[in-house]
Amino acid sequence: MEKKVLGRRNFLGRLMKAGALLPLAGTPGLAAVAGTAAVALNPGYTASAVPDRIILNITKDPATSAAITWRTNTTAAAYVEYTKADAHPEFAARAARISAKTEALKYDTLQVCYHSITLTGLQPDTLYTYRVGNEEGWSEWLQFRTAAAAGKLSFIYLGDAQVGIRPFWSRVIRKAYAQLPEAQLIIHAGDLVNRANNDDEWGQWFEAAGYIHGSVPSLVTPGNHEYTHEDGLPHLSVHWKKQFTLPENGTGLDELEGSVFYSDIQGVRFISLNTMMMEEATSESLLHTQQQWLENTLSANPNKWTVVTMHHPVFSTKKGRSNEKVKTWFKPLFDKYKVDIVLQGHDHAYGRGMQQIAPYGTAYVVSVSGSKMYEYEKMEWADIVTGHLQMYHLVTIDNNRLDFRSYLATGELFDAFILEKRTGKTNKFKENKPS
Repeated sequence: MEKKVLGRRNFLGRLMKAGALLPLAGTPGLAAVAGTAAVALNPGYTASAVPDRIILNITKDPATSAAITWRTNTTAAAYVEYTKADAHPEFAARAARISAKTEALKYDTLQVCYHSITLTGLQPDTLYTYRVGNEEGWSEWLQFRTAAAAGKLSFIYLGDAQVGIRPFWSRVIRKAYAQLPEAQLIIHAGDLVNRANNDDEWGQWFEAAGYIHGSVPSLVTPGNHEYTHEDGLPHLSVHWKKQFTLPENGTGLDELEGSVFYSDIQGVRFISLNTMMMEEATSESLLHTQQQWLENTLSANPNKWTVVTMHHPVFSTKKGRSNEKVKTWFKPLFDKYKVDIVLQGHDHAYGRGMQQIAPYGTAYVVSVSGSKMYEYEKMEWADIVTGHLQMYHLVTIDNNRLDFRSYLATGELFDAFILEKRTGKTNKFKENKPS
């Protein structure tokens, strides 16, 4: 029997008590579930001269490059110092210093500066250490490992964080990282926050993961909650392009910049698609442009495996939540080029399927990692559908085998399956659920 869904007032009330939602200023008792207020209600999220919100971003080639972004309240020159990691603290003396790009963000009463840099010429499978800032304030030294040229690859996949970010989502990403510290990237499948331009919520998102953001490259794709509609048209969060430095190998359109791109890592092509601009496209040309880019990216893919991430799912976990434009414009290409797996969010439930779909070899997964839950129901496409569970997923790809494991926030293995690559055939699917 399906679990009873909490009424909206009751659900939001519980989240407020837990600190997941803040009341709107001057409106006692009302949860801030709408609007685009940028003022940081929590003084702990106010920018200073000391760098914060440090994040390591995915690049086109993470074996030889790394993109770093951070925030301060100063326009003073900012730097990255980096070198190969060493057990002896004298490594700091030999660190190279490189100037970063600085961009101011002014929105409503918010005035901050974002700094970014892409390190190039790095050596594959090498541990580096870095810090960011300047003489007014430096971050701690953080470490990351570049991707290898080839070999076993592991990554973390997370559905919507969105609501209850600091009090509830924090335990999910921390548990996932503790269980897979060697992860080479973390995929966030959209709706990282609830209100696109709300600085408090972005502050929660960065605080919840802490140093993890600065140690493992993030592959972020936007969801509908990363957009505002102040003039009736979709606008990407003012924070997005400032705080995430992502590959510039997309369509070339401003509307899709920072959301449509790919990254090649150890024999896997990871592709980010913008489903928000498919569902709310203002012109047919926008639909055609992203579809054509996807076809070009898939047809020229030299890698053995292909992983796609996007927010709105091709197949949903409840009737009435279908995304027809996404299905119409993307699925035929997934079929044609035999995309291995598509990782999605949006439905605030867990579902995955392959065996019930025409056997083109693509597995589809929908998931949620935050505290906002929707109802679900048995769907024809799905091998399993469930909900009201915070989850994270650990994926390992080794030669011809992909292992997908789904865990509850408390660490129990909940679901698992294996995809085996076969020459000249579709992938072999094998259930691997715990008994």
